[in-house]
Amino acid sequence: MIHRLASYVAISLAACFIFAAGWFCLWSIGLHLAGGPVLAVLLFPFGLRLGLLLQSPLAYWPPLLLCETLLLYWLDGEIGLPAWPLIQAGTLLTLLPLLIARRQRVRNDWQQLLVLLATVTAAALLQSLLWHLAGEDGLTALLLTLTGGLTLTSTCMLIWHYLTRATWVPLGPALIDQPVDWRFRHLIWYLLLFVLSLWLQLGLPDSLVRFTPFCLAIPIMAMAWRYGWQGALLATLMNTVALMAGQAWHDHPLDLLLSLLAQSLTGLLLGAGIQRQRELNQALTRQLAHNRQLTERLLETEESIRKEVARELHDDIGQTITAIRTQAGIVRRLAPDNPGVGQSSALIDTLSLGIYDAVRGLLGRLRPRQLDDMSLEQAVQSLLRELELERHGIVTRLEWRLADEDLSDAQRATLFRVCQEGLNNVVKHANASSVRIRAQQQGERLQLLLEDDGCGLPEQTAQGYGLLGIRERVQALGGNLQLSCLHGTQLTLSLPSRKRDEPHA
Repeated sequence: MIHRLASYVAISLAACFIFAAGWFCLWSIGLHLAGGPVLAVLLFPFGLRLGLLLQSPLAYWPPLLLCETLLLYWLDGEIGLPAWPLIQAGTLLTLLPLLIARRQRVRNDWQQLLVLLATVTAAALLQSLLWHLAGEDGLTALLLTLTGGLTLTSTCMLIWHYLTRATWVPLGPALIDQPVDWRFRHLIWYLLLFVLSLWLQLGLPDSLVRFTPFCLAIPIMAMAWRYGWQGALLATLMNTVALMAGQAWHDHPLDLLLSLLAQSLTGLLLGAGIQRQRELNQALTRQLAHNRQLTERLLETEESIRKEVARELHDDIGQTITAIRTQAGIVRRLAPDNPGVGQSSALIDTLSLGIYDAVRGLLGRLRPRQLDDMSLEQAVQSLLRELELERHGIVTRLEWRLADEDLSDAQRATLFRVCQEGLNNVVKHANASSVRIRAQQQGERLQLLLEDDGCGLPEQTAQGYGLLGIRERVQALGGNLQLSCLHGTQLTLSLPSRKRDEPHA
């Protein structure tokens, strides 16, 4: 208990010191923009308080609020702040939207940005309403609180997000020996865009100065596109520094405040929109990957069922055909002198063999037996021998550089069926003298190329059910199949490679 209390006191003192130093520095900057010490409190110190209260736990709210009260009391004694009780009342009133925002269950970054925007807007409206009821200029108070609130709360969120999401490792000898990742590419991006912001401020002709806020949206869009909402907020912060450093705004503080407000709104809304789009894209990518895995499982299940059905049909029909042929032989031996019986038994035997051969062909199409007994390369070689390409005068060349360990069962079956369909078309339609099959892995993709030097395929074959079924199967696995008949026939298959941690079905 004592340890927790001591830790709370130490963290509270450190937070109050940082808050007080930042509050005073921002108040000093606001003196040159707001036109008075009282209005300067409503600019950046207002946003700093909202930003810290939004991000910090509720237990640390009282020390921060007490610290701000002491600062206001001290300034009243030093330079005179007659409206500091009104400012303090507004501080207490703006706690209501902060408490409501803390109760919101926000899961996504873009939702958090919109909640931040709504909270700052509500707090600024309450503060300006109180200011108006006290007989002061409510519109000026609204402009100051909105500008300071949106500028500083987004900056606090950006810093807090980095501090809480980063992995902090204790400093030790092992950490000191590790090289430092300076991320020069990111630093160069930041510096280039910051220089662009300064150039837009200082380098534009006087006649185009009014268009500077529109030009400053370019770095925000570039950073948001490259780094998401963090990039948008960081670009907004850089633009804010560039705007305040520009010489063109010293005589137009109202224009500067409006420009700062426009930059902050642009950064928040653009960051929220791009972050929402990124999260939708990521969700879509995950869903597509999940659907591809489900489709691959379905195809593997289909292959497993095909395998079982083919085995049962082979066993049952094979035994039945053998029994029929045996019975036909028995009948022929029982009536050796009857030529009609002999002819009938011979016809039965011939028809039985024809049925057996037809069933074997169907079983081969249902589930190629080569896939169960040998590797995929050996299965393709066996397919080449079965089709007797050399007898048709076709020279074959096989370049196989795929290992079966890197393929799922659905991918093995798909690659084999593509080779089977392509070679059948070569034999039947291509009138080719040579055919080449090349299979290899290129990066994260499996590539299969089957090409010949024939006359191509007729249109009805290129759009037939065989290739159409193969194309649908390939697309279900997340791949694509391309057919070209310009110089011979070229069938190109591309499939995503199976991840190393994905088990075989």
